[in-house]
Amino acid sequence: MSVANNVYAMRQSLPTPKQWAAALLEAGFEVVLDSEFVWWEFEGFLPATYQGQEAGFELYVESVDANQLNKRERKHLQGRDTVVTLITHSDMREYVSSMLAAAVLCALSDGLLAEGGETPFIAAPDAIDWARDCEPEIVKLMQADG
Repeated sequence: MSVANNVYAMRQSLPTPKQWAAALLEAGFEVVLDSEFVWWEFEGFLPATYQGQEAGFELYVESVDANQLNKRERKHLQGRDTVVTLITHSDMREYVSSMLAAAVLCALSDGLLAEGGETPFIAAPDAIDWARDCEPEIVKLMQADG
């Protein structure tokens, strides 16, 4: 099973990878990203740690193709021209690192977050609170899995 969290933003609003990594820690999330990449040159697995243990997610950055959006989607995106996709598979530690990283990226870039790639969108002002609400539930699932 794969889960994709999509962050829609304006290309020029994307923080540097180092700013993104710092903001995760500043928000109080125990996610350390490998921030040595360039947005438009990187695709694939981005290593990270969550609570000191190996985590990470697949990371892809693309231009939004307005021709593939319906009228309602175009209206919601309000000109956001870039989608950053964070994908995880069955590992819950990777999922929580992806979810927290997506929320912080959304907040930093005035983006819209599509959890699981689905609407309704989570708006930038709500993204970090959403992540804080979700994190304990995911941690419980991780602990139950042993």
